[in-house]
Amino acid sequence: MKLIHTSDWHLGHQLYGYDRTEEFLHFFRRLDEIIKRESPDALLVSGDIFDVSAPSAGVSKMFKDRLLMLQSSFPPMTIIVTSGNHDSASRIDVDRNLWKSTGIHVIGTVSREEGKYDFSENIIKVSDKGYVAAIPFVNRAFMPRESDEESPEKSFFRGVERTMDKVNKEHRPCVLMAHLPVMGCDREGHREAVIGGEDSMSADVFGETFSYIALGHIHKPQKISDRMYYSGSPVAISFDESYSHSVNIVELKEGSIPLIRREEIPPLRELVTFPKEGVEFKKALKLLGKLPDNDTSYIRLNVRQEEDLPYGCMEMAVEKVSGKKCRYCSIKYEKITETPRSGVVPMLSAGELLASTPREIAAVYFASLGIPEELSERYQSMIADIESELDVM
Repeated sequence: MKLIHTSDWHLGHQLYGYDRTEEFLHFFRRLDEIIKRESPDALLVSGDIFDVSAPSAGVSKMFKDRLLMLQSSFPPMTIIVTSGNHDSASRIDVDRNLWKSTGIHVIGTVSREEGKYDFSENIIKVSDKGYVAAIPFVNRAFMPRESDEESPEKSFFRGVERTMDKVNKEHRPCVLMAHLPVMGCDREGHREAVIGGEDSMSADVFGETFSYIALGHIHKPQKISDRMYYSGSPVAISFDESYSHSVNIVELKEGSIPLIRREEIPPLRELVTFPKEGVEFKKALKLLGKLPDNDTSYIRLNVRQEEDLPYGCMEMAVEKVSGKKCRYCSIKYEKITETPRSGVVPMLSAGELLASTPREIAAVYFASLGIPEELSERYQSMIADIESELDVM
């Protein structure tokens, strides 16, 4: 069974207010070329179809039009799409039966009655080649614990495994789609900061049934194990995603380790932190002015200096790129201080955290960043003002 595994499209995403429709259409054209060349048995999209839970009509139309286009490129291909944590599961499920009538599976939820999940409608047969367990994002708070000996997520995916074993009597290759972070994964560039990886699940919760586990949620493409991969996002969502983006081409044979090839998706517009090494603001401005007029990149100015950024620094930068094709976005600013920036936030116990005010917690955080005391005091004062307003309300 041959698959194309992708995830985290984030359709509708805007970068500092810039519309990115042309970039997403560029991705779809590239994906269409890959499908025509590879003739896969299935296309799997493992969550985060949209960037927000209520996408605009235009973004929704683009999704539907492109999905139908991909289907027409190779009609024998089964298309399976699941929702992620950025999507509204209920909105996705509204058209579930309508999509199914076209031979496309767009799945937002898992059926649940009286706290028990029924995974039967999430098992999709891929011609006579194998099966896919299409599991959308499910908050672990809603995963029932079957015993004190195992975690709720272990119980949840054991239920998926049991259902697959009942259906797959021919012991053909079977795949699990899931949208979640796995312990030890590389979160480089990921937008949602999580303290200590507390939202991560152990890689052993998925059992041994599945030939390949097609993960979504983490934007950096990576291998977790011989049968477990993140395809990553096909379009960079932030400047911190400083790696190539791609889709996975997966070939499965019974009893064999999956054969994985990464197919890179060249960006229509690069996301560039410029210059590569931080320099003083005045020098950065001069370099920005020398940027070629036909450079179409998104630009984040890289500034590192002892002084604060000057008033009107954004306007100065925008003026420097006037008439150029690049898209100026922001300034990455690092202040050089006498106190080295540790980048490590001191750990507070639960008791210390509860006993501290927001202002005190902020003071600890600012100190860990090496922020000067005078500036820290100013920020803390702003936090205190906000607290006062909330108390009045």
